[in-house]
Amino acid sequence: MSAFLFQMAVNLLEYWIIILLMQYVCSAHINLNRKNTLICSGISLLAILIAIMLPTNDYNFIVCFSVAVTLTVFLFSKKKFSDLLRFFLASAIYFALTVAPESMLQELIPATNAHFLIGDYSVRLLGLAMDVTLFALLILLRHLLIKYETTLHFRAKEILGSIALLFFSFIDIGLVMFLNYSQLESAYYYLFATIFVGAFIFSVGYYVYSLFESRARIYRQSVARNENEYLRLRLDALQDIKENEEHVKRMRHDLASHLAVIDSLCEEGNYSEVRKYTELLNNDVILSKSKILTENKIGDLIVSSKMKVCETHGISFTFEGSLKNLDAMTAPDICGLLSNAYDNAIEACLNQQDAYIHTKVSVTRNYTVIRIVNSVQKQVPIRGNGAATTKKDKKSHGYGIDIMKRIAHNYNGSCTFRCDDHEFEVKIVLLT
Repeated sequence: MSAFLFQMAVNLLEYWIIILLMQYVCSAHINLNRKNTLICSGISLLAILIAIMLPTNDYNFIVCFSVAVTLTVFLFSKKKFSDLLRFFLASAIYFALTVAPESMLQELIPATNAHFLIGDYSVRLLGLAMDVTLFALLILLRHLLIKYETTLHFRAKEILGSIALLFFSFIDIGLVMFLNYSQLESAYYYLFATIFVGAFIFSVGYYVYSLFESRARIYRQSVARNENEYLRLRLDALQDIKENEEHVKRMRHDLASHLAVIDSLCEEGNYSEVRKYTELLNNDVILSKSKILTENKIGDLIVSSKMKVCETHGISFTFEGSLKNLDAMTAPDICGLLSNAYDNAIEACLNQQDAYIHTKVSVTRNYTVIRIVNSVQKQVPIRGNGAATTKKDKKSHGYGIDIMKRIAHNYNGSCTFRCDDHEFEVKIVLLT
């Protein structure tokens, strides 16, 4: 009985490693709430039980395991067939990170081939240790992704890299096995063993490094763009001030002439002309300065700038509420939140008829809630509390949403998204 339970536990561990790899590395859409997690565990245990009851055969276990994963995807995934393909990618990563190094170590160091025996069921200690380690790392990754409200989505280049890593692992294992059965001298044996193992470690390390380095680099570029956007807004504001000052100087220069004309009209008793003349002067004296829209200086700059863009493209733009409670936030953070939200909304509204962007700000206790709603032509898929980018260059885009969520998190708030067939909504909650 103890052997049976131990085998079930080991197989369940392998099942959840694959599911977590699919969910949090390959960005699947499996809904893993508490209820579904229990159901998934039940499905996997049932499949494992069937595999154990069948005649001892590795193929029986592989088939039952694959059926369990397939059922999990079809029951709890939004995109069933595309997510099911991620099973092969997750299996490739699992093989490269656990099975491949375990096989090489067993060939090179026979002492690592020790087994843990319970009844008539045995498991390799090294393999079990690697599975437990990988599972712990995936749980930690899950915690970090939920905490920072982000996802890891493999691009085409990274998927090809995973497949290449899988084939390289097979080749490296074959070389190590060939080396182990060769009759080389000790010096040459250890030299080639070091080269093969070192090449494998380097390839895995470089692959993992490239995944995080590319995202960090693009993220830094997105942050830099936000800072440049803030500087551009400041420059536009200074330009408006300069134009207003020049306008005032011109008005002062012409004031004596205008007063002389008005005085002459008054002497003639032509008061109707005086009224027309003063109305023309009144229209001319209206300055182009930024209006007070949000009760926050940075907010005024951003909203005014985006309002001009909307006017240019015929997009209806409204703003309701006050951002005065955001005065404690830094200017780049305010710019990062609002500019990214408005840029995404404007992009979605381009080439739409009767497009609109509505903003409503409300204050509830110590929280400021900003809702930005824009019209859409079709529903945008929400993945991991983030909207999938619709731009062709997916590698360089899609990080604006991550920046918004990070900024909201820094102020003990949140940034969530909702979309239907007609509207897309960004809800920003900040502790102010």
